[in-house]
Amino acid sequence: MSSQDLYRLRKQIESVDEEVLRLLERRVDLAKKVGEVKGDASVYDPSREMEIIERLCNLTKELDPKFVSLLFREIISFCRAVQKPIKVACMGPEGSFSHEAVVSFLGRFVDVVFVENPAEVFDHVSKEKAGIGVVPVENTTEGTVYSTLDAFATAEQSISVIGEGQLPIRLALASEEKTMADIEEVYSHPQPFGQCRNWLHKNLPWARQIPTSSTSYAAKIAKTKKKSAAICGRLAAELYGLNILDEGIEDHPYNATRFWLIGRAFARSSERCKTSILFNVAHKPGTLFQALEPLYKAGLNLTLIQSRPLPGNPFEYFFFVDFEGDVGEEKVKKALAAMRSRVERLRVLGSYPQIKFIK
Repeated sequence: MSSQDLYRLRKQIESVDEEVLRLLERRVDLAKKVGEVKGDASVYDPSREMEIIERLCNLTKELDPKFVSLLFREIISFCRAVQKPIKVACMGPEGSFSHEAVVSFLGRFVDVVFVENPAEVFDHVSKEKAGIGVVPVENTTEGTVYSTLDAFATAEQSISVIGEGQLPIRLALASEEKTMADIEEVYSHPQPFGQCRNWLHKNLPWARQIPTSSTSYAAKIAKTKKKSAAICGRLAAELYGLNILDEGIEDHPYNATRFWLIGRAFARSSERCKTSILFNVAHKPGTLFQALEPLYKAGLNLTLIQSRPLPGNPFEYFFFVDFEGDVGEEKVKKALAAMRSRVERLRVLGSYPQIKFIK
C-alpha cells in the first residue's frame, strides 16, 4: 500500500468519525427533548434500555454484540444524564463490586455515593439523597445477603425493587510490581482469599495473606506498598493504576452476585419480569403451606424463598419470596389476593425486569 492510499483511507475514517459525532449530537438533542416531555418522571427505564440494546445487537451482522452492548450502554447513560443527573447509592469504597454493578447496569455517567452497608443505601433512597440504590442480594458461593433483606423489611413502603442484574465476580491479582515473583504480601477481603485458596497455594505459596475490610481498600494498599499485591476486581485495579498480573484467579469458574436496583417507584412491566414479596404468617401448623398454595395453583415459578427472624417475636419469622411474573398479570393478581387472606401481612417489594446486558 502506498502512502497516498494510506492517506486517502485515513481521510475517509476521519469523515466517518465526524459523521458519527454529528449523529451522537443529534441523539443527545433528542434525549433532551424526551426529558422535557417526561417532566418529573423517572429518566431511568431499564426495560426500555434493554429493548434498545437487544434490538441493535440483533440488527448488526458485522459487529461483536458485546461491543455494541458496551458502547450503547454508555451512550444511553450519557443521554440519561443530559435529561436529568442521577445520583446512585451503593456500598463502597470506590472500586468495590457494588461500584462495578453500578457501572455495569447504569453506565459511567451517574453520580455515585458510597456508603457502608445496605441499610444506608435504603436510607439514602428514602431521604431522596439518591434516586437509585444498588444492593447485593445473593452470591452463588456465599448465599443470601441477609443485611439487605433485613434493611428492606424495615424500609418505608415507597421503596421498591426497580431492576435486578447479575454481576460476574472475576478476581484479579493486581500490583505495582511487574511479576508475581516480586510479591511478598497479598491483601484482600477474607471472602476472596477463600475463593482463591487453591490458586494462591499453587502460584504464591510464599506470600503472606493479610485481610482487609474490602477488595478496593486492598488495591489502595497495593498502590503504596512495595512488593505487595491485592486480590480485587478489574475496576479497583484500574482506579488505582495497578498492573493486573493475572485475572480470573477464583477457584470456581462461575461466581456471581445478584443485585437489586431500588427506587421510589414501581418499574414498567416487561416480558422478563420477576416479583418479590415479603409476608409473615401466624405461628401455627400449616400456615406457610397455605400462604404459598395460591402461587403453586397459579403456576408461578418460585426462584427464592428465605426466612428471617421477626423483630420482637422470638422464633417467629417473615418470609421473602421471588417468583417469575408481573403484578399486572391476572393470574398474579388473583394469587396475591388469595395470599392476603391467608397471611398476617403481605408487601409487594416490586415487579421488575431482569437486566441482562452482554458482557
